[in-house]
Amino acid sequence: MTDQIAGAGPEQVLAVVEQMTRLPWPEGDDWLTWEIDGLEGRTSYLAHVLPLAATSDAAALASYTSAITSLADRRWVTRYRFDATRFTDDAGTDPASYDRRSAPASLVRSLDAQDAAWWRRGDDAVVLVVGSTAAGEPARAAVLVLPVQWLTGPGAEETALRSPLVADLLSGEKDRILPAVWAVVRTRDPEVLTPLVGASAAIRTATADVDLGGALASNRWHLDHALVRIERFGSGTCLCGAYPDHQFYDPGKEAARGHVTVVGTVPNDRQWVPDRICECRDCGARFQVEQGEYHYPWWAWTEVAPARDERA
Repeated sequence: MTDQIAGAGPEQVLAVVEQMTRLPWPEGDDWLTWEIDGLEGRTSYLAHVLPLAATSDAAALASYTSAITSLADRRWVTRYRFDATRFTDDAGTDPASYDRRSAPASLVRSLDAQDAAWWRRGDDAVVLVVGSTAAGEPARAAVLVLPVQWLTGPGAEETALRSPLVADLLSGEKDRILPAVWAVVRTRDPEVLTPLVGASAAIRTATADVDLGGALASNRWHLDHALVRIERFGSGTCLCGAYPDHQFYDPGKEAARGHVTVVGTVPNDRQWVPDRICECRDCGARFQVEQGEYHYPWWAWTEVAPARDERA
């Protein structure tokens, strides 16, 4: 592909991507070439690769890949970020300490990108790589489809054992469990949440008989909500869906964390402050958020515009 953008729209690209998961894998270091619905690609031992662009027109490339990203967000909901600068192991690395994420990271960097967006489709990951223009060379973009374990690092059990939050939640100590619970409630970081998915059953068992206290609001309620968030993350469901189930999501703090954008307000005759309209920055769902106060401030989130309806 020489200084051009694929002549396929986002719908066609994603339709091809969904078929790429069924492509065969080559033996050894061979590459396979293939064509699906008019789009050509190649497959290595690591990934099925669909080239999308090689162009010096940065604005056109951004417009094209943004449209693909928006459609992927609607279809697969949760978008993750893969930081290719973090994984740099190579053939000289001790095999015992080699991080398998270094292989896809090297492929991302080969396209002159430092990171990539990716979505989960069952046992596969769909990775959109958009490179930058360097030294006057055209910027390249491609979609990679590969088994999701290439992006999630060591196995769940091994990863869980390395997680400080897992250790705190399994400790049986109230003073360690509660800060960990609030850390889970406040984050959407895949690096933080992934180890917790594999440990969720053990966490439920370890915390079952711990007295977590709580006066006006039970701390066990907060723990149960944190475990629901872990389950939602593990299933690939956007974490904004947890907002209506808990009264302690302050929209101002959620906006500061980059999870939502406050896009408007609505008068509320029952409260001193107007309701806020918040849009999830991951999936586009909108919520009307009422703020009240009794013994403590609380916020009630009600979904008003699901992502698919809002962006269709």
